[in-house]
Amino acid sequence: MAEGSEASNPRAGFQGSETSSVQVIHHAQGGDPVIYGASGGMEFKGKYRQDQDHAIIGVSTGKTLEAAGTFSIQLKPAKGVSDTILDRVVDDDWVDIVFKRHDRTWHTMRGSVDRVARSRTVAGSGATSWIYNITGRDFQKVWEQTPIWFNRLALENVEGGWAYKIYSQIPNLGGDPGNVVKAFLQGWFEALGNAGRVNWVMPPTLPNTTGNFLGDIVHGWNAQGFTNNPPRVAIDPNLMNPSGTLWTLAKGWSDPAFCELFCDLGKQGTQLFPNEELDINDSTMSVFFRDRPFPLSNTVKDNNGLPPEGMALGLSSAWFQLPLHIVNRQEIVNDDVSRDGSERMNAFFVSPQMQQDLLGAGGMDMTQPLWDADDIRRHGLRRYDINSQYKTLSGTLLLLSVTQRYMLRDWYVMNPYLLSGTIALGHGRPDIRVGTRIRIPGEGGDTLLDETYYVEGVNHSWSLGPGIRTTLQVTRGFIGDDNMLLRAITDAGANYKVPTVGDAAAFNSGRIVVPDTYGATAAEGEAVA
Repeated sequence: MAEGSEASNPRAGFQGSETSSVQVIHHAQGGDPVIYGASGGMEFKGKYRQDQDHAIIGVSTGKTLEAAGTFSIQLKPAKGVSDTILDRVVDDDWVDIVFKRHDRTWHTMRGSVDRVARSRTVAGSGATSWIYNITGRDFQKVWEQTPIWFNRLALENVEGGWAYKIYSQIPNLGGDPGNVVKAFLQGWFEALGNAGRVNWVMPPTLPNTTGNFLGDIVHGWNAQGFTNNPPRVAIDPNLMNPSGTLWTLAKGWSDPAFCELFCDLGKQGTQLFPNEELDINDSTMSVFFRDRPFPLSNTVKDNNGLPPEGMALGLSSAWFQLPLHIVNRQEIVNDDVSRDGSERMNAFFVSPQMQQDLLGAGGMDMTQPLWDADDIRRHGLRRYDINSQYKTLSGTLLLLSVTQRYMLRDWYVMNPYLLSGTIALGHGRPDIRVGTRIRIPGEGGDTLLDETYYVEGVNHSWSLGPGIRTTLQVTRGFIGDDNMLLRAITDAGANYKVPTVGDAAAFNSGRIVVPDTYGATAAEGEAVA
């Protein structure tokens, strides 16, 4: 177990000392023809010049909601030792990274190696300096590097036959988004494995694993935050001819406008909780699939104009129930946030793909939008179009779209006024995870000056001297308390209306009744665009 540690002096604004450390464990697969070290773990625990073990001089990790996590490990070789890193470490070996702060432990990343680099400098005196750098990605890499490929020589997929066979054998592939994503990540993985093209056998030294990636991921599936509300099922995927990688396939079918799919370490059967330690012997490689945490106002409606059955609204909606970390202002050494109109949306067109196919090329334009006519006058039409691969179980295809338009409205309506950027902390906060919220309390305890953000990325770095430092990538920043945010969403959302659809006879005669949201009515015989 590799470990570097240091206790820094108290800094201005902090109480007491800041003690942090990092642990790195390398797990070798073994069996490579030019890698001479035995399989198993390697320890990087050197601290002094005379140590016979390699020393960590720097570690950094990065994790976002969108991509595989990344890591970089800088090592100083032990005295009199040169190329043992190149002799022992090869791509797809596994690595565990653990950060500690004040004797509390967070297993932060588990992944595999992409690259091993050596930097050697010879001084004028002849002294040689060696630095090694090991970089890689977390376990999401497994799906990102597993292609959907069929052997033409073996005629595996003549006219889509093998793909159809796989689809037919995967349970729940025609179900809701959660079941479909799980089927792709596990079912396809297993099917390709049967063809001998997916190995990913893991080293036996990895804690809390079985040595079989697929078996471990089955236990790490976490969809506690997925409600399938409004209810929907996949359009038959047997008609498609898949390509790309397993991750792109699953991501494409994850209904990404309404759901989040990401990988992180967790505990089996639990969600991400603030301040909860994560010991390396308890952590599980987990796939998290959940509803996008919408801050839904009480004005969200279904096709009958009523609150959707079983959907939590107001302060009970998912946004306000996310795990919340408190970040005090004295912890922040720099923040760089801004707001702009790049995600201003003022017209939401949402309809299932099946409906679009039935209506032809003009399907989206013939679907009633939910829009803010006043905002369109000021900023132009900012469309948000959904090309959904899911349909409602009901016979009326429009039923699914009604509620989803309101959901998207409440997510985007405040976007031009919300803050996004980075927040750099003066110490490490390995407890903060992606997919959670942070709150920065207002000065003097004034909640009207609170700032809340959504954490979409977390970067940790450790080096000798400074110890751990954490930088957060944040979005959806709001100044004020949750009641103020909900009220702002409600007030801004009140301007959105569904335009009235003109009658066919009037349309054909050239007379179109313009909805009140335009503030005018066309004269008899006058066509209005």
